[in-house]
Amino acid sequence: MSAFFQALSVFGSLHFFSFSTGDGFSIAEGMALPQRILFPPEEICMDWQQRQRPGAGLCNLGSTCYINVILQCLTYTPPLANYLLSRDHSQLCHRQGFCMMCIMEAHVRKVLRSSANVIWPRAVPDMAGDAYEFLRCALEAMQRACLSGSSE
Repeated sequence: MSAFFQALSVFGSLHFFSFSTGDGFSIAEGMALPQRILFPPEEICMDWQQRQRPGAGLCNLGSTCYINVILQCLTYTPPLANYLLSRDHSQLCHRQGFCMMCIMEAHVRKVLRSSANVIWPRAVPDMAGDAYEFLRCALEAMQRACLSGSSE
């Protein structure tokens, strides 16, 4: 199970021991047990479901290279890209306003389906930053979007 999908689990209280879930996935010492699994490991395809050609690159507008790096990494992570390309999230999304999963879905489709060599971002934050901070914020926003759309 990739770290991305582990990050999308909702964690309860910490348990300080190791155990196996029976499906070959083990929980390391100190890792919390999920209260709810958003993406069961048996449903995650680790390979591309459809063969993908390299998509469009992202134009660097000033100090956006740290954003571009993270977006490219997420775009070319097969389990995430497969899910986003399926449009499963947006078909069921009822969030009003900003939804990071819907935005990532549109981004991945645009990059991988574009015939252009480069695409320009529509909105760019006017600030310098670092890749880790952007990744952390993006993953948290995607997690919130998935949690708000999942049943209790």
